[in-house]
Amino acid sequence: MACCVVTVSHGLRVAIKTCWIIIVVASFYVLFLNSRHVNRPFISSLLDPADSAREWCPIPSPKLIGWTNISSLAMDVLRKNQQHQKSVIKIDRVRDGGKYEPAECQSRNRIAIVVPYRNRADHLAVFLRYMHPFLQRQQLSYIIIVVEQSDNGNSPFNRGMLMNIGFNEAQQLMEKFQCVIFHDVDLLPENDANPYTCPQDGRPRQMSFSIDYLNHYKPTARNHFGGVTALSTNDFRTLGGYSNAFWGWGGEDDELYNRVKSHNMTVTRAFDGQQPPSLFIPLTRYKSLSHRKAKPNPDRKRLLKQASTGYKADGGLATLVYKRLDWQLKPLYTHVLVDIHP
Repeated sequence: MACCVVTVSHGLRVAIKTCWIIIVVASFYVLFLNSRHVNRPFISSLLDPADSAREWCPIPSPKLIGWTNISSLAMDVLRKNQQHQKSVIKIDRVRDGGKYEPAECQSRNRIAIVVPYRNRADHLAVFLRYMHPFLQRQQLSYIIIVVEQSDNGNSPFNRGMLMNIGFNEAQQLMEKFQCVIFHDVDLLPENDANPYTCPQDGRPRQMSFSIDYLNHYKPTARNHFGGVTALSTNDFRTLGGYSNAFWGWGGEDDELYNRVKSHNMTVTRAFDGQQPPSLFIPLTRYKSLSHRKAKPNPDRKRLLKQASTGYKADGGLATLVYKRLDWQLKPLYTHVLVDIHP
């Protein structure tokens, strides 16, 4: 689990690693403690009597392994996927629809992970094989929902609308989830010390602010709100969801950020305030799977400018209209195929 590269003696390396482990444990404790007064009573009301007898999952999870070489893993997954493309691949304890609940303890977090998707079969294969073990090591209760935009009409990709649809569908599949994580299919967290826990109300979390292709992991600007983003269900409803007006690449995440600020919410990042930052930024790094860059939305700047003046191009969740073409509980995810039009 390397946070930086230095030339030191063996004894000093051991001391640094020990110090790093202590800091990570303390940081996870702070993150969970901040949400404990919100999450624990909420979860208690959802559990069956048999579940309530189980102990709460420890802080931090004892199953964490640290950094993973995603490049090597991705190639291995793709090779196996091509060899066994006709077989059904399953992961231990993952129920149909991509649902998981730890058996050894009560999870402190119930999460819906929504993945907007179109024409990225290889990326989806890697994402699912990687993210299920990653999330399980954090002892989370979750469901993965993949919302696929059909090619009917050859409409431009609408990421914001697909995420609104995913949130809407998740309420029917896992009604009492505490938060939603909107996750691009081509971004993978490198270190399982990166917490996928639920943020507090009023404190949405921007997660993918350190990505390999952005100046080699240089943190993005504070107003960056795309890639991987976590919000409590209460906050997402309060914001009204994403705008449905952005067809093509870009803009929908900036518009949501403006909504967040206008509602006096605070955007957070994992390990905010922890010193020194150089120790913690490596824990939040993301690997991007190679892909062709999408064509930018030519109207995104105009729509953002209109939104900044108070003009609402749409009501987000309130005006969401789509046609569900297919709905399946697949071995590793819930698949929702939809038809949407400008």
